[in-house]
Amino acid sequence: MPLGGKILVASSVAAERKLIIEILRRAGHTVSAETADIAHTLRRTRSLFPDLVIIDNGLDGARGLKAAEIIAQDQLAAVLLLVDSDIFPQARNYHYLIRPVNHNSLVPAVEAALYYWRREGELREQIRKLEDTLETRKITDKAKGLLIDKMGMSEHEAHRFIQKEAMKRSITLRQVAVEVLEKLGQSKNNIKE
Repeated sequence: MPLGGKILVASSVAAERKLIIEILRRAGHTVSAETADIAHTLRRTRSLFPDLVIIDNGLDGARGLKAAEIIAQDQLAAVLLLVDSDIFPQARNYHYLIRPVNHNSLVPAVEAALYYWRREGELREQIRKLEDTLETRKITDKAKGLLIDKMGMSEHEAHRFIQKEAMKRSITLRQVAVEVLEKLGQSKNNIKE
């Protein structure tokens, strides 16, 4: 079962683009655009937000790798690089497919690239959430420390105070902790230390 996805096909060879698009459509994918040069490929990638960009390494005089690097570094989409041989070491930084392109090689390569792109996106989101949770914990601990030092509360009382304020006012623990830090003399600049 195909994963589906919006795909941009970038190749300077019209016949190759047509073949790739036909194979992809038969496999249930949506081809959102086709391009024949790097500038157009980057503009379309930034405006259409495809899930995958298939790039011919020979694009614009063998500069397809440069477009792949930009798309990958900016995390715009998954990249599948089309190469002529396996002796192209830079291709190994991406999903790549050695020509000739056919249904039996293209569809699994596309689905693998889409799968790993989605998985990487899920992992990036988990990391972001964990970093946010850790930052909230640090701020909350600093606020509890100030409540203990300046208000004479126990650690349990300080934690309970922050929880009750958050519930009472329907705001987050982090928001209450930031307010405590501000009111008890700690500037915002020192909160993230």
